Amino acid sequence: MTDASRVGLALAYNCVQILYPEGLSGSSVTGRQVVLRRGWLLPSDLFAAQNIRNNIDFVTVTMASRKMPEWAEPLGRPWRVQQKVEPTVGVVVTEGTVEIVFSGTSTPAGVVAVWLDDMPRGGAPSAAYAVTAQDTPATVAAALAAALTGGVSNGATVSVPGRVLNGHAGGYGQSVRVTRRQAQLYRVSIWTADATARETLASVLDTALAEQSWISTLDGREAQLRFQSVEDVDTMQNEALYRRDYFYELVFDTLQVQWASEMLCGIGNLSGEDGAAVSFGEVAPGTTNQTVTAALDAMQAVVAAQAAATAYPGLGVDQFGTVVAAA
Repeated sequence: MTDASRVGLALAYNCVQILYPEGLSGSSVTGRQVVLRRGWLLPSDLFAAQNIRNNIDFVTVTMASRKMPEWAEPLGRPWRVQQKVEPTVGVVVTEGTVEIVFSGTSTPAGVVAVWLDDMPRGGAPSAAYAVTAQDTPATVAAALAAALTGGVSNGATVSVPGRVLNGHAGGYGQSVRVTRRQAQLYRVSIWTADATARETLASVLDTALAEQSWISTLDGREAQLRFQSVEDVDTMQNEALYRRDYFYELVFDTLQVQWASEMLCGIGNLSGEDGAAVSFGEVAPGTTNQTVTAALDAMQAVVAAQAAATAYPGLGVDQFGTVVAAA
């Protein structure tokens, strides 16, 4: 999920990639030091020893207050599956016991469910466990056995003495829907004490952004980039400070995201020939089992971080909003 602040940060990262094509450790396209900031200038940028008057240029990205056109989200706000994560864990069912197996050298991932396949006699009829990267087949088996009434684990095998146990492993799916589509105006400002440096920076930024109709956002999606206007602001020219503002409209979606495991357990009824209801399936684990929920929350956080790192690798911001090399 993204918002106006994070879209502005994505625009700042985009400007960094334009002005520092070899990364922040290399030289800028002008050969001068250029500081990129998601936010306004600080007093230290004007009056400290390392400031705008000592051949240091600044580019700031801020939100501009202007009424923007309304954009309608898709009718009905439909859900759609955006991506799937296949399981790297599996089960082998043999004579009423379930063995947990990991596939190859892949990082363990997925959800394992086990259930009693004979008629219920009370107790916990099923259990589920979300596998993590730190797990082994033995730890997964032990966790499942502990959640089953009378469950026993022996290495990677789970069983319930005197009962018939079955099992299945599944992956995850990410579903998204658009809850709001909006447009926000952003101001990209160039600040310098050298009028010729302003022209060079402006030419590079304007040309590069004019070629882009879309920019990557930090949630792995894209926002539409639309040029609006440009103006020089030389009210501080008497102090040898030159500024140029470019205004861009960015259109982006606010998303609701949900991760869910594949269906592993469930019950239902079928109508027989004589009209009698015939039940099938197994009861899903109760809501007290929080392992799957915790794993889904962790997965969503990891995916969001990976999306940002993929779109703008090696970039981050400090406490002042200045774009810096990520640790």
